[in-house]
Amino acid sequence: MAWQLQPTMATTSTCFRTSTLPAATVRCSSSSPPPPPRRSANYAPSSWDYDSLMLSLNNRGHANHVGPAWTFDKLKAGVGERLAAVRGGDNQAAKLSLVDMVQRLGIAYHFEEDIECILSSVHRKPHQCSCDDVASTALRFRLLRESGFPVFFPEESLENLKHGSDDVKALLSLYEASYLAFGGEETLDETTAFSTNALRELLPSMDPHLRRGVVHALDLPLHRRSTRLEARWFIDHYARDLSNSDPLLLRFAAMDFNNVQSVHQQELARLARWWKETALGEKLGFARDRLMECFHYANGIVWEPNHGDCREVLAKVANLIVHMDDVYDVYGTLDELVLFTDAIGRWEESPSEMLPEYMQALYSVMYNTSGEVAKSVTKQHGCDTRSLLQKAWHDMAKSFLVEAKWHHGNHRPTLHEYLENGSVSSSAPLLLQHAFPLLSMEEKLTSDSLGKVGSYPRLVQSASLILRLCNDSATHSRGDAPSSIAIHMSENSSGEQESRKAMEDLTMDTWKSINEDAFKHRQFPRPFAKACVNLARISHCVYQGGDGFGAPDGQKKRQIRELFLEPFMSVKP
Repeated sequence: MAWQLQPTMATTSTCFRTSTLPAATVRCSSSSPPPPPRRSANYAPSSWDYDSLMLSLNNRGHANHVGPAWTFDKLKAGVGERLAAVRGGDNQAAKLSLVDMVQRLGIAYHFEEDIECILSSVHRKPHQCSCDDVASTALRFRLLRESGFPVFFPEESLENLKHGSDDVKALLSLYEASYLAFGGEETLDETTAFSTNALRELLPSMDPHLRRGVVHALDLPLHRRSTRLEARWFIDHYARDLSNSDPLLLRFAAMDFNNVQSVHQQELARLARWWKETALGEKLGFARDRLMECFHYANGIVWEPNHGDCREVLAKVANLIVHMDDVYDVYGTLDELVLFTDAIGRWEESPSEMLPEYMQALYSVMYNTSGEVAKSVTKQHGCDTRSLLQKAWHDMAKSFLVEAKWHHGNHRPTLHEYLENGSVSSSAPLLLQHAFPLLSMEEKLTSDSLGKVGSYPRLVQSASLILRLCNDSATHSRGDAPSSIAIHMSENSSGEQESRKAMEDLTMDTWKSINEDAFKHRQFPRPFAKACVNLARISHCVYQGGDGFGAPDGQKKRQIRELFLEPFMSVKP
């Protein structure tokens, strides 16, 4: 990427660090000091016209294009009856299959108690694995583990399949289950490798619909996919299975998707108005304008309709992080960055530092946004979160400053230094520390619980590391900044593919830590643990195949349109 020196505010920028810029020769004027040299990275402008977007969203209303509104409750009752029917039966395979289908269609949040009862009954009943039900055995393990039930993977499942490895559905079920591994479960590591290779070998012999599902899974396993993105894809995929799809489930899923999309559209309209009112797009013209992409990321962390307040805050904070990132990476001088970091450390309404106007504008919106969160939490819980949120902003600013000093000093960090600092600079802790008090709807917040989240527990660190590694995987080829891959190559005298494989192995190990903390140790309320898992998932999705923030490609834009702007018009099994 070609960097450019600019004497005045740039119009576009980038986020990632580059090699040291050549010194600029400047002749001083006796009247006023020259403006400092500024860098620009030529990021593309936003793909979205906010004025048109607000007009379009405000004019849409709440029409559901799949069927009349009065049918929704009737369809929901029908799905509930299906779940009640299998719950009262003895067919474990039928129970597991229906729960899996309801979850993948994105409608499980309506039936959490029913699903919990079904899985409890499955867990209580002893299960014997046989050659005939490997798929069901693997599904049982995956659903129970993800729901927090103590369960272990039966080694005989893999051994049974090795003797007849042409059962695609069993292989696919094993493959998906293997990504729920804890540390030390070597059988699941072996299962991942075996099922992946076997599925790839069988691809040419599969029918088109089955092949489409297997390719989708091999591209990214279910456990690493964003729940809402997967529901959008799976509704369409399920509708194409003419011989096996259930019209009741399909129609309800499509109607519910449209209903939830309508909620998200209202949130988007409010966010677009907020963003226009801040005028940061004009005041920080050098920075990336990625409000839609930030809402997409926030939606990946919490998508359910009842978490709208949390989702809007996360979208705002993510958007501010992008701009703050570009301040530290691209536009700010080192002296300015030190002042800005100190100002964030004091967290005063009107900073005493002589900040440049663009920094004052950004600081003001940061301060007010987190202040609104703290005020809301105090009103609901009687608990003061100001120190938690201020510390989170300051910690991230300090980590950004460390990386800026690395750049300005031509310092190449060790892999340990890079990942330790990157676990904060990735921004995941800041997002999750804003999310925690907003997701604590049923449990009372205490200073101890806030302190626990603010101390960077392993679950938060692991989710953050996944974000850093996904980012590096997508952006390493640009070569304009340190990355875990580049540093590993330097430290080990290895090639790019070998270092990529090492980082993929680290990603796999980090996911095992996430699985243990979210589904085994369970030290946090379920909504927050789920948000941590979901942050890791959406990180895979936004950086899959490219940089979803720096240079959103056609696929990323299509995903945003399908999630938030294009309802299902009809679904026919």
